Amino acid sequence: MKQFIVLLSVIFILAAACSKDEPVEYQTDSNGVIILLPYQWKKSLHEDGIFHSNSRVKNAIIYNGNIAIPTTVSEGVRYLTMINPDNGETIWQWNDIYNAPTERIMIDYPYINGNLLTYQEGACSYCINLENGATYWKFRRDKNFDITINSYNSSYFTYSDITNTDGYDEQIAYVGDIQTGDLTEFLSANLSGGYVSPASVNGRVGSINEIIEVLSNNNLLLVCYAEPLPEWCVNSFLGLYNTEIQEWVYERKLMAPPLWNTSVYWPQIYDNKVYASVGNNLVCHDLYTGEQIWRREFNNDFFFSGFIIEEDKIIANNENLTLYCLDLETGYDIWTGEGAGTSSHMSYLNGIVYFVGGSDSRFHAVDIETGQTVWRLDAEKLEGYDGMFKTNAVYVILGENGNKGKIIALTHMYAYCFEAYQ
Repeated sequence: MKQFIVLLSVIFILAAACSKDEPVEYQTDSNGVIILLPYQWKKSLHEDGIFHSNSRVKNAIIYNGNIAIPTTVSEGVRYLTMINPDNGETIWQWNDIYNAPTERIMIDYPYINGNLLTYQEGACSYCINLENGATYWKFRRDKNFDITINSYNSSYFTYSDITNTDGYDEQIAYVGDIQTGDLTEFLSANLSGGYVSPASVNGRVGSINEIIEVLSNNNLLLVCYAEPLPEWCVNSFLGLYNTEIQEWVYERKLMAPPLWNTSVYWPQIYDNKVYASVGNNLVCHDLYTGEQIWRREFNNDFFFSGFIIEEDKIIANNENLTLYCLDLETGYDIWTGEGAGTSSHMSYLNGIVYFVGGSDSRFHAVDIETGQTVWRLDAEKLEGYDGMFKTNAVYVILGENGNKGKIIALTHMYAYCFEAYQ
């Protein structure tokens, strides 16, 4: 009798594991916003079907139309997995990390050049062949480097501290060879040294945060850097550096009044202007003179979700739960809509911006012409009580041959592929 009960239990478990999902129907709320949507496929992020602490891909990694997502096999066994967005099938997996099982694969700033992807995690540098998932090179450096990586011709910029001739620490830019992983000291800012922060053993006088190529003039680099002030405030500056003559075109252009959180994030060059998030501000500067054109202050920052520029508009997701559409020339509101705090980065396709809200764990889609929310998908309706969308990257895949595109977002348990809104 006991053997019969055990056999029935095994049959029941196998049947449950192999059973197909119930069909998902469209659902809308009282305002017509879609809150449940049929998906084209779903893929478990955990091969054993049990939730494990996972890695993170903050900016979408797309290569040859395929996408890379974080997955697990068991607790502490984590992978970067390349999948086919047409069906969710695995193409390759990579987990050649130094510090398994404690280290997670955290790719906030992936740099892709051809078939090579590099990212930085503490003192560990990795480069992956996106064709086959093989390690192209990896290094355990003798010191930590910032997670920020910026493109530079066929190389890249990364950032780390040195001790300068005055005996203080400052963060400078290194240029990295994507083929070998070799790093060379490249550029330091002309820091005033007016205040020495006790943020390091030697005291810290400032840092280069990001360098952006000026694609219309390959000799010019836009440089964002910062200097500490008392009470943990920061002065953030803009500079333009000419690599041909190795001189500054301009420097020390103040971007916003100093506050404790006035570091620069998301600098972008668009139509010979520089746009950036600086603490609670969005700013616009003339690229070639550094002069500020406008500055807009908000009651919170854009640290997590940032902003994008699409269709000659700034779309910015603030921690105050508001999504802003701003005029490029003035910074004035075109519209305001529903945002969400601590959200994923935004992705754009065919007039719609997509993001996962960290404060509400919903998957949002917003029409950037009107500011109208068209999706606010609820993972609980797909997975039950614990279902939540995850603030991982949202992947957008352009449709072909007249077909709609694909939008792929992750919960803590599954990757879901939806047909793009249109």
